[in-house]
Amino acid sequence: MIMNTAVEDVIAFKCCSLPDQNLEIQVRNTGNRPIKVPGYFKLDDESGESLRIDHVYPPWGQTVDPGDSVAFYCSMEEGVWEKYRTLTIFDSEGNGYSASTRAE
Repeated sequence: MIMNTAVEDVIAFKCCSLPDQNLEIQVRNTGNRPIKVPGYFKLDDESGESLRIDHVYPPWGQTVDPGDSVAFYCSMEEGVWEKYRTLTIFDSEGNGYSASTRAE
């Protein structure tokens, strides 16, 4: 996860104008079979409150082969980002893959 990424300019150059894309989420498949990752993720805070984020680019699912990576981008206010501790990405079978939103 990369907060305040400069990807907005890259996306605008390559395809389209998507303003305020300041969060980049890189998804790497460490398994041994392809997975399809839908275009959304979930944030959870310490109290168990969740926030589903579905305003990502690209909005369609992406297939990730073993060893490969894909990225999703979205607009995220820093105050919202700071509130949550865990980000969960899902595959098309409903399995969740969580990571801390805190730098280690």
